[in-house]
Amino acid sequence: MFRKLRRFLAYIVVAGLIKLAEILPRRIGTALFAWFGAAAYRLMARSRGVALANLELVYGSTTPDTDIRRIARAAFKNLGRFAYDTARMRKTTPKTIQSIAGITGKEHLDRALARGKGVVALTGHVGNWELLGAYCALMGYPLTVLATGMKDSRLNGLLLDVRRSTGLKVVERSKGLPAAMRCLKRGEMLGVLIDQDTSVESVVVDFLGQPAKTPVGPIKLASRIGAPVVPMAMLMSDEGDYRVEVKEPITVGDNGSSLEQDVEKCSKAIEEFIHRKPSQWVWMHKRWKSVLSDMYS
Repeated sequence: MFRKLRRFLAYIVVAGLIKLAEILPRRIGTALFAWFGAAAYRLMARSRGVALANLELVYGSTTPDTDIRRIARAAFKNLGRFAYDTARMRKTTPKTIQSIAGITGKEHLDRALARGKGVVALTGHVGNWELLGAYCALMGYPLTVLATGMKDSRLNGLLLDVRRSTGLKVVERSKGLPAAMRCLKRGEMLGVLIDQDTSVESVVVDFLGQPAKTPVGPIKLASRIGAPVVPMAMLMSDEGDYRVEVKEPITVGDNGSSLEQDVEKCSKAIEEFIHRKPSQWVWMHKRWKSVLSDMYS
């Protein structure tokens, strides 16, 4: 009974935040949602502790404790800002998204798609990864993303509606492999994120200077089909607008490299985005829980 009530309350809160984001002007909305993020940093002690532990692991030897805390707090605030822009995606059009976002490296993506074998669009939970998918779809790129369904059907339907409102194709992860193969064989983009420790098939590779359990499915699929892997991220500037950054394609599977080496190359591409904008990554995720099991105790 308590679990059902908690899920219902989560649905009410998310639905309310979406409605709020849709009516607020962007300058006010991003400021308010950043305040929500700052409040979460103060109130969510467990998540704050995970973020600080992760930052200490990666930057502690070179960064003062005051800067570690500043980055952690900024990460929560930025997550709030990203949530605002994500929550109002049903109101987002090609014109409005171009008013807040530009792109660098578009030629890398266009050339990769021109090969006709599809593209594995590789990103991480850095910058506004949700809005990145919307940007690609609104700009006319055929993009499919795999998503884990929420346990509450009402909340799941609401989030799917927001994502699909921009033309983005969303497939339940349980149907992932067949849908992913069809997407690439049609010569389209498959959006994937490989920067979290999850229960899917994984290998341990270096990530941010530490061994980390990292998913291999998208890299194995790209290798099998011959699809290029194109790293990209949508990072926010100090002024509050966005820049989609697209890197040169990574070739996997046909140069004698092992699966571990290919996965590490892809992880390093995500790592570069994080090092450039450390306050725009989800430090509150237990990224090293499988390898450094005592770290979060």
